[in-house]
Amino acid sequence: MNWKSFSVVEVLLQLLCYLIFILLYGIALYRRGEQVLSVLLLMTLLCLAGSYLTYGTHSLYGFIAYFCGFSFNRSKGIALLLMLMVAIAVSAFVVVPIPSYYYWGPAFILSIGLFSFGMMEQRERIFRQKEAQSQQQLEQLAAIAERERIARDLHDMLGHSLSSIALKAELASKLMVAGQNQRAVNESVQVAELARALLSDVREAVTGLKRKGLVAEIEQLQQLLQAQQVTVELDLQPVTLNAKQETTLAMVVKEAGTNILRHSNASKVAIRLFSDGDKNHLQIADNGDDKQLTPGNGIQGIQARIAALNGACEVRYDQGVVVNVHIPLSV
Repeated sequence: MNWKSFSVVEVLLQLLCYLIFILLYGIALYRRGEQVLSVLLLMTLLCLAGSYLTYGTHSLYGFIAYFCGFSFNRSKGIALLLMLMVAIAVSAFVVVPIPSYYYWGPAFILSIGLFSFGMMEQRERIFRQKEAQSQQQLEQLAAIAERERIARDLHDMLGHSLSSIALKAELASKLMVAGQNQRAVNESVQVAELARALLSDVREAVTGLKRKGLVAEIEQLQQLLQAQQVTVELDLQPVTLNAKQETTLAMVVKEAGTNILRHSNASKVAIRLFSDGDKNHLQIADNGDDKQLTPGNGIQGIQARIAALNGACEVRYDQGVVVNVHIPLSV
């Protein structure tokens, strides 16, 4: 372009044209759907008028075509693109002083290319929105499942103990009325012991809701077991876990440790954490002789959580209790 062929006024008008187009482009970026249509119309009119001043406006049509593909559905976007093509033709053969395929050719090609790019960007945006919605729904379902698990655990924990406390309190009252004071005192003492045990269980359950890291949970279990004169063997290899996987495995350790402390008289416990390159594995094994242990809501809840991570949790009774957990590598 030979700038010497333009007067100062023409150059200033060209610069003004580009500045206004940039301003309209910035406005269009923050509008969606039908809201952007009026801005695109102004941008098209500006290009038509600017074509009389400079051939450079032919490259601006591509940016308008991008919004046609990005902001509207396929049918409406194509219709707008065709209308834009008409505007380019009008510019090339009516407005531009000397018609040339160097004007309308690049304008057509650039408009079609950026329109296609805009459509792909729209699909990507819709996909991300759906993915975010799906993730939100999964989190809501996880929260519901967590509330249900807590409700089941509290019911199992409180139901039997509170029933026992109520029965023993009634019995103590009847014994007092019957004059059997010593037996009434004994029942009252048992009520107090049950209440203290229940309070301890509730505190432990509440503490369990304050989730710890996997290694911290294993170390705490090790200390508890060693305090009961249980030998603990640890084989903890570095593994890659996301937050949800680590939280779930920490709960596995806590549940398995609770079962060992309450229901097993094991003298030895082995905990292994390792990866085979395909999955992460957690194994907790003891040599206790309690082979009649029936999985309760805790183990069943853990198995459901592991399954939600596309993993598996197996409980085996072979010279003790062995808990094997396998989950895919974190991505």
